[in-house]
Amino acid sequence: MQALIKLILLALTFFLVFINPSYIGKGLYYSLFPLLFLLVWLFYRITYYVSEKEVRKATDEAFHYSLFCAMVPPLGEGDLLRGRLIVTKDAVVLYRKDGSNPVKESYRLAIADIEGFSIGKVLSVRSGITFKAKGQGEAKFVVSRAHAKKEALTAALGWSRPHGNIEVGEEASGAPSFKDL
Repeated sequence: MQALIKLILLALTFFLVFINPSYIGKGLYYSLFPLLFLLVWLFYRITYYVSEKEVRKATDEAFHYSLFCAMVPPLGEGDLLRGRLIVTKDAVVLYRKDGSNPVKESYRLAIADIEGFSIGKVLSVRSGITFKAKGQGEAKFVVSRAHAKKEALTAALGWSRPHGNIEVGEEASGAPSFKDL
C-alpha cells in the first residue's frame, strides 16, 4: 500500500509540476491539489501514526495514558522515531510502526528510574518532554502542546505532585522575568 501511494504521489507531483494547466483545463488542474494533499496525509497516517487500538492489540499491558509523539534518537542515529508513548503502571513505553508487525515496542523506561522530566525545546524548533533517568541519561520526545500535557503526565506517572525535577526547558528558564523588568 505504501509503495502504491508513493508511486501515485510521484506521478501526481510530476504531472502538477510539468503539465501546463491550459492543456487539461484549470478546473481539473487545481482540483488535483486536494488529491495530492489527501495522499500525503494518507501516506503519513499509514507510515507513522500509531493508534491506541493498535497498541492494545500488540500488548496485554494495561495503560492509562498515551500520546502520539516522536522520540529524538541519539546524535547521528537517523530520523525521529514516531509512535505512541504509553504509560503503564510501572513503565513508559514507545510503540512504533514496523514493516512486518503492525506495531512494536521501540523504547522502555521504568518509572522507578525516572528522576524527573522537563518541558521545553527538545530540538531547535520543536518543543516536547525530556525524561531524566538514573544511569540512562535523557530521553527526548517531540510532543505537540507539551505544556498542556504536564499535569496529565504527572498524574499518569502516579505522582500526586511534581516528583523530582519537573521544570521548564533551558530557553524558558534563561528568559528574563517580569519582576526583573
